[in-house]
Amino acid sequence: MQPDTQEEYTHCLHCDGNIALESRFCKHCGAAHVKQETIPEGHGWAIIQQSALFYGIALLLCCLASFIDAFKTLTWSVIFDVLLACVTLTFFCDGWVKNKHLLRVADFSVIKLLGYGALASLASVVVSYCVGWLNHTLFSDDFYYYGLYSGSKYAPLLMIFFTAIMPALFEELGFRGYLLQNLLKVTDKTQAIFISSFLFAILHLSFLSLFWLIPFALVLGYVRVKEKTLWYGVFMHFCFNLTVCIMEIIKYG
Repeated sequence: MQPDTQEEYTHCLHCDGNIALESRFCKHCGAAHVKQETIPEGHGWAIIQQSALFYGIALLLCCLASFIDAFKTLTWSVIFDVLLACVTLTFFCDGWVKNKHLLRVADFSVIKLLGYGALASLASVVVSYCVGWLNHTLFSDDFYYYGLYSGSKYAPLLMIFFTAIMPALFEELGFRGYLLQNLLKVTDKTQAIFISSFLFAILHLSFLSLFWLIPFALVLGYVRVKEKTLWYGVFMHFCFNLTVCIMEIIKYG
């Protein structure tokens, strides 16, 4: 009789299926098996510094756009959106080899996608009414995004593009992509999701909005880690923001 041998297994980075350490390809999804690298001593601190640099640049741009009156115009809003998108792409692509798998979907499900989208849209309606009530009750004022675009001939299209499409793509790429991916290298999944979620919420520079931004970011972080792709989160983010846009266009347009 041949002696029993115990085979060691790891998880596929693409579909999370169990594969033998010596296997070159995943038997579940067919993806090439790349052994996870052990982070060299001191490299973890470098990852934290890079993440802090990304967040610091994004926070600076958001502060300039929010607190300097001269920048509170549609033109400057577009400029800052483009700058933030460029910063996000630069950092994400700097680690392209290790980040590109986040743009793949190993086991795509239309039903799952629609379910996530419906959940996000429903949450958006609830949040919109809660925020509107709080603004009216606490500040006797109504805040709405459509006011920034109302003077333009293509206000509805501009609002949807810059309020729904761009944030869904680049905020997910930056926070659930680059930042969360970096944090997963230096801490566990739960801590990485919580840290990235709080940083995401703070970046919006609205104390009143923290009550929904933090839970929303936590859900997006959980979906990103669970599904091992950015696209479900991008669609959720898009549906959430698009619902707000449609409600405001109907009301103020």
